Amino acid sequence: MKRILFTLALALMGVNAFAQTITGRLVDDGGQPIVFANVALYADTVLQTGTTTGEDGTFSIECGNGTYNLVASYVGYERLSVRCQAGDLGTLTLSALQLSEVKITASRVTEEVDRYVVLPKPEEVEAAGRTLVLLDMLGLPGLKVDVALQSITVDGGLAILQINSKEVPVARLANLRADQIKRVEYSNNPGTRYLDRGASGIINIILKEREDGGSLVAQGQSALTTGFVNGYLLGSYHKGKSEFALEYTLGYRNYDSVPYELEDSYLDAARTVTRSQRTNMPFWYITHELTAEYTYQHDDSTMFVASVQDAFFSKTLDANGTMTETDNGVTTNQTMQQHSYQKDNLPKFDLFYTHKMPHGQKVELNVVGEYAVDRYDNTLTYTSGTYATSIDGHGYALSGEGVYSKQFGKTELRTGLQYQHNFAENEYTLYGTTTSMTKDNAYLYAELQGAISSKVSYSVGTGAKLFNVTDGVSSQFYLRNLSTALLQWRINPQWSLIASSQFTPTLPSLSALSPVFQQTDDVEGQQGNPDLKPSEYWANRLRLRWVHPKGWFINASVGYGRWFLPMVQTYSYDPSRDLFIRNLQNADRWQALFANAKMGVQGLWQSLNISVFWDYGHYISEGENFTHTKDNLTATFDAQYYWKNLVAGAFFTILPEWQLYGEDFTMSEMAQSIYVQYRWESLTAMLMWHCPFNPKGYRYETEGLSTVHPYRHTNWTANNGNMVVLGLTWQMDFGRQYRKSEKTLRNGGYDNGMVR
Repeated sequence: MKRILFTLALALMGVNAFAQTITGRLVDDGGQPIVFANVALYADTVLQTGTTTGEDGTFSIECGNGTYNLVASYVGYERLSVRCQAGDLGTLTLSALQLSEVKITASRVTEEVDRYVVLPKPEEVEAAGRTLVLLDMLGLPGLKVDVALQSITVDGGLAILQINSKEVPVARLANLRADQIKRVEYSNNPGTRYLDRGASGIINIILKEREDGGSLVAQGQSALTTGFVNGYLLGSYHKGKSEFALEYTLGYRNYDSVPYELEDSYLDAARTVTRSQRTNMPFWYITHELTAEYTYQHDDSTMFVASVQDAFFSKTLDANGTMTETDNGVTTNQTMQQHSYQKDNLPKFDLFYTHKMPHGQKVELNVVGEYAVDRYDNTLTYTSGTYATSIDGHGYALSGEGVYSKQFGKTELRTGLQYQHNFAENEYTLYGTTTSMTKDNAYLYAELQGAISSKVSYSVGTGAKLFNVTDGVSSQFYLRNLSTALLQWRINPQWSLIASSQFTPTLPSLSALSPVFQQTDDVEGQQGNPDLKPSEYWANRLRLRWVHPKGWFINASVGYGRWFLPMVQTYSYDPSRDLFIRNLQNADRWQALFANAKMGVQGLWQSLNISVFWDYGHYISEGENFTHTKDNLTATFDAQYYWKNLVAGAFFTILPEWQLYGEDFTMSEMAQSIYVQYRWESLTAMLMWHCPFNPKGYRYETEGLSTVHPYRHTNWTANNGNMVVLGLTWQMDFGRQYRKSEKTLRNGGYDNGMVR
């Protein structure tokens, strides 16, 4: 018996020698526990393991014999590094960063001066599997995620997507594994830097620290009943200071049921035309994007990224229908056929460099070059005649940006300069006309952000926009201001109030300024407007956020927006051509008063999220010879259920959104989707059901209020009705995990200037 006990004691001593623990407790400067902080254990510079703190700030991490570096970190606090061995380290204090003076609470969502920081719950990560599903579960203000269509918007506008502050396409973010995420940084007020791009928000996914090794990701989606295919491949490998990545994206659609119903009138004293048209407009398209990227991370302060990309796009449309037309009292019944073909090729290179310097300084530089080759053909045939367009185009764009930032105690200053030179030449072969236009676009800005107190923070910025367009004969030059301001009051851990304002111009495109005229059919033509002026938008919003410790929340806002000289589509009769001409003109104003709220609960019974969103808008549009007013109430419902490796979600439009702009009143799609996803280790399967209660598919309506061209158009993407899509995602990691690079700039944006 003694021999047995002695043997067991030796075994336990051996186990203890190789499986010991380091314990401790993390608190802030006020002695409050820091929840879900990251704790990592290093042997020299090699990561051994990691964990997060619990509800009381405590942690326990396994180790062997020897001395380690324990690194504790949490957003808004200084990193803490402790040289230690196995044992209890007692209470460790993390000091708050001076810039934002973030108040840490037990909530997984922390509000900083310019963003929300979210620490996903372990059960959410386990169930979500992929990042896109996880984002859908977070319930952040203004964020809308359509898992079925792989789309992300913020307050209905453009969302800039980043991984470790490096901008990425939605496909890469969508297929990122959720368990690789350290935190999510989200902003629905992106500031002056991104204001020129028209961005409404930024989503930045910060990954856990990784080391050498590689990863392969393959994802595919296909509808069971129609031509709907998405594909994605990513291979990446990190070794030492270098990282290599190769990415391919495929998109394919082949829809044979796209019905259109058109009721049009063209009214002038000299000519009156009414049309009633019923058409099916089947189409197919295919996109290929191939990207190769190399990253060199010299150290934590210096990085260089080079990438090359080539994108191919082809689309064909073949329409058939019938039309009843009455032209000055003469009625005819006609058949209609339309064939159009579009082909684009856009190669691109991207060079990026960043360097952090002492005293809180940082510089970022980015250069992007793009070349484009475009082809567009369109033939419209009625019984009474044929109307054709054929355009060959090519051009290039060269863009650059430089950003410098520095911290001064509680304040951070950021300044930057963006510049783009764009050239486009288009040959309208059937008209014997060739146009060439050059655009120079410069944007100089500065931002200042910081904290007035522990509860009040601010962000202000302003910029100057210089825009010059020339066609070789005449030129247009514009100088405009862009400005933003934000004031945030964190009343207490449950309540916060944000007031924001922004002023930004919208500049006309090359095609909008082109003087080229093209006849569309026997009634209508289109032409650019060289005299078009930029419009300017002033937006003001007051947001209120309330979060209950048990998961109940309200995100509400009221606001006012106004366009000065909005660019709106107009129609006028040209007696010399005996046609109604469509182009853009500057109206007097467009304004909107709105109020909205998203209410719901997160983590009900630890597995259910439910939210309802409603929005009321009062719109006024005014220009020469017209004034229109419309009111609209929109409502949607969103829900997710998650348990272990399973997640199910649903999104329904209860009341569609109708919006007035210019003399057009448009209805957004009646979106409906249900999905179920299950994950087996490296394989994730998802089943999606589009429009389960709308067999006609996505429905769009547009009503024209013009006295010259009143109309009503209704169309359906009928192939999406009752469409079931199966998606599979597989990821294999090999070697030790690689560490992602950090690239924050993304420039470019070629403008082909075609009038179609």
